[in-house]
Amino acid sequence: MTPAASGVRATARLTADRAGRLHWDQAWPVLLRPTGPGQVHLLHGSGGPLGGDELGLDVDVAPGASLAVTSAAATVVQPGQGDQARWDVSVTAGAGGTVHWTPEPTVICDGAALTSVLRVDLAAGAGAVIRETVILGRHGQRGGRYSGTLTATVDGTALLAHTTVLDDADPGLRGPGGTSGARAVGTLLLAGAGGRVPDEPVGEEPGVRWAWMELDGPGALLLAVGDPARVIAVLDRHDRLEALGVVACAQLGE
Repeated sequence: MTPAASGVRATARLTADRAGRLHWDQAWPVLLRPTGPGQVHLLHGSGGPLGGDELGLDVDVAPGASLAVTSAAATVVQPGQGDQARWDVSVTAGAGGTVHWTPEPTVICDGAALTSVLRVDLAAGAGAVIRETVILGRHGQRGGRYSGTLTATVDGTALLAHTTVLDDADPGLRGPGGTSGARAVGTLLLAGAGGRVPDEPVGEEPGVRWAWMELDGPGALLLAVGDPARVIAVLDRHDRLEALGVVACAQLGE
């Protein structure tokens, strides 16, 4: 941990080998708790992040290894000494490796701001399911500002570069061309082995709408917008089905 002028700077590291063993370096307040072979829960030791914090996590999955990362609770971004918080995650997986990244939602409180960068680099034959949900504000709040960038490469070739920008105080972003006033946006990326558009490419239900997009390469991206509980339900439904396909294909070397 390194004190910053207006917050905390810390980057934790996590590796998974083919035998299911995990190796990690804690970096308070970014804490890791193994919960089974190839399974880890991510914690924020002091709550937050707070404005001014710069936190990160580097993840390395060995060839043929499998890793599932989730979190013990929602990440609640709150105002702090600095203007905004930053969260950087880098995920790499060797040939035949699989990654299932499914943290609980990120909640942007009133007056808070977060810049998030998630980079996924897969070797040929590796597969990943990457899930993220952002909610503007706690119940009764409008929420702060969020900018999240998700990039992915497979076998050295760019697969995806996607940025989500949310700000309920911006009429353009919350209007018909944006979220139409919805508080939650969810993404589900299937990258590498087994990453393809499922049989249900688009859908709409009370409180939520979603669509899959086929990527120019081995992968697909789901976007869901709506009420928080409805968005999470859509991601849950697709996550369970598609994760099984990605893991199976990676293990078969497809």
